[in-house]
Amino acid sequence: MTEPIKMELPRTEKEIIRLIAKGDEQAYEQLFRSWYARLTMFAYRFIQDRQEAENIVQIVFIKYWEKRKELKIESLNSYLMTAVRNSCLNELKRRPHFYSVDDQINLSGEEEDTDVDQELLTRIHQVIDQMPPQRQRIFKMGRFEGLKYKEIAARLGISHKTVEVQMGKALKTLREIFNPQQKSKV
Repeated sequence: MTEPIKMELPRTEKEIIRLIAKGDEQAYEQLFRSWYARLTMFAYRFIQDRQEAENIVQIVFIKYWEKRKELKIESLNSYLMTAVRNSCLNELKRRPHFYSVDDQINLSGEEEDTDVDQELLTRIHQVIDQMPPQRQRIFKMGRFEGLKYKEIAARLGISHKTVEVQMGKALKTLREIFNPQQKSKV
């Protein structure tokens, strides 16, 4: 004989957060079931791989469960969407299709334009050398040494946000100089 299904009244978000923090597996499972499909579709928009999107969402939920007592969550929507988005972006950074500026110059593998490539590479380095010293260091560490923003911030003793801002400014400068059409679109 099967157990009768308990019909529970919908819980408030604050109550769900509180119950999960206390270790309520039923509330956690309810949250997982109600958010899993939506978060997987959201992750898929970034990753373009269904299995990887599912893995990312599952890992986000596992981390939430593991850190449930320490986390101070105000909004489940904000927390879950941000966690999935950040995990997707981290996954995209790890993928090998990201190239340094040097790699992007000669992706075709053709050797006949080496003078042009060398000239362009020289020009890129000149532009980088004209940037403020901290921006230069951040850009070179990120693009030429392959360090993550967090690693750059730790090495330079600055905030992660400072690294993001300076890298954004460096990339904007390069785009404006080497792709002037993009400047007019903004």
